[in-house]
Amino acid sequence: MLATSNLHWLKRFLTNLSDRRAFLFSLALGFVIRLIPEVLSFPNPIGFDTVYYAARIKSGVVWSGWTGIFSMWLFDGILISVDKIVQMNPFLLLKLSAPLLYALNVCGIYHFSRKALNSSVKTALLAAFFFAFQLASLRLSWDLQRNLLGSAVLLFTLPMVGRVSFSKRNIAVLLMLSSLLVLSHMLTSAVLFAVVLTTFIDGWLKGERLRALKLSAVVLPAFALLLTSILVFPTTFYIPENVTVSDDVIHHSPVGLFFMVDYLGVSDAVQNYPSYPYLVLHVLSLFSVLYLWWLPLVVVGFFRNRILDRWTLVLLFGSFNALITPFFALDLWNRWMFMLVYPFTFYAVKGIEKVSTLGSKSVASDINWLGWMKVSRRAMLGIISLTIVLGSIFLAVPPFFDRYGVFAIPTVSSYLPSTMLYNTVPLRDVNSTIKVMEWLNEHMSNRSSLLVHHAFLWWGVFYLDKRHSMIYFVKDTKKALNIALNRGSDPIYLLWWNEDYFTWQNQTIGWYGLTVPKHFIYTFSNDRISVYRYSPN
Repeated sequence: MLATSNLHWLKRFLTNLSDRRAFLFSLALGFVIRLIPEVLSFPNPIGFDTVYYAARIKSGVVWSGWTGIFSMWLFDGILISVDKIVQMNPFLLLKLSAPLLYALNVCGIYHFSRKALNSSVKTALLAAFFFAFQLASLRLSWDLQRNLLGSAVLLFTLPMVGRVSFSKRNIAVLLMLSSLLVLSHMLTSAVLFAVVLTTFIDGWLKGERLRALKLSAVVLPAFALLLTSILVFPTTFYIPENVTVSDDVIHHSPVGLFFMVDYLGVSDAVQNYPSYPYLVLHVLSLFSVLYLWWLPLVVVGFFRNRILDRWTLVLLFGSFNALITPFFALDLWNRWMFMLVYPFTFYAVKGIEKVSTLGSKSVASDINWLGWMKVSRRAMLGIISLTIVLGSIFLAVPPFFDRYGVFAIPTVSSYLPSTMLYNTVPLRDVNSTIKVMEWLNEHMSNRSSLLVHHAFLWWGVFYLDKRHSMIYFVKDTKKALNIALNRGSDPIYLLWWNEDYFTWQNQTIGWYGLTVPKHFIYTFSNDRISVYRYSPN
């Protein structure tokens, strides 16, 4: 009886929902869903890059040099400005900003569905709901906040590209949004300009040359800003003066193009592919975990739309270009793949509509060579249920033994964390990391150096006194040690997990697989985090 009553209430709610209320509802939906892991992890942060953002906020440095004015500083600039006004804990500020950015993306999905695809209020709201629980969208929100900001701006920009009218107001709005996009994130900017370029070519070939020229002219200032940032003023990364980078990663860019990479020669904190089959396994594994289980809905619901077609093709190329030309491919294939969730959501919701309309019949794809792929009503309900279940698990289930989450898959874990309740260290180790940093502040001198791994770098930047020297490394402890020895540093410290913890449980932490090298002796620990001192004898 109660279930029937709730169902009737839901139907009345959807029937009487106005466009404005549905937009606000999608905004609230995104905020509440993304707030869940922030509340469960409180007061600790979640997300790998989140600690970096906190360090940036504390530093107050919007850009590290005047050339940084042309780089992707918008997210950092907003948070630093807000922090100067409200003066709150940077980690708490980030706990609020991440749900807000996610909310902008969820309501952006609603907006794009309504304005670019002419969907009904119900369909647009379904798209927002379906997107909000996807693993790929939640992964973006975990720590890729710049990407999330850029994607939100893109969702409000693309509908104007699709049916731009050249009133002064529309020209001003499109000019502003495209410029904000360039200052937000490089990949989302690339998507916009690829869509605009293909729209220009298509309009030119079809005789709509005046419209194509006008559209290009409106976006041209933002494109010039992007070219300026790439060719004249390359992006400057924030590295504090007391941090020395050991350069122990290999990230070869063919013919000097920073956005291209030789994937079979790369070895950094995320990517390392000893052979081509290994690369293929990683790419296909991530795609399968993110999309394979709801791909039938995407295929069945596929429809033609100029903007959506081009958006999807750009992201598919970025995702799988590594398999076509591995020696010369777009960098960050996994980031391109995460962003596929945006166009895929609209196709999948169209598939849900088609299956729901036909009732008990199975619906086949309209694509001739994929006509064998069919989705029944039962399969559709199963996919929707699985989406909610997997998204909820990813949001709320902590890692087992502080390491193994539900999504702890060897070929995927470098890109998709096993759970959202995690940062560069397990949540249990956050307080110990801070305590160890406080101990180092008391015991390090002007002559000493701390060898700091990728996992602890931004914790050190945030908590360690700026007069203490840090040498940053990702994989090669020996290279960092040699830098410290050549400087004449004494003593030389290393921060890592307890050796006895590893021996007892016979495991490593997270994605790192690093053990304490010889000649380093135990000096101090707090729970599972220890300080080791270099002792050649």
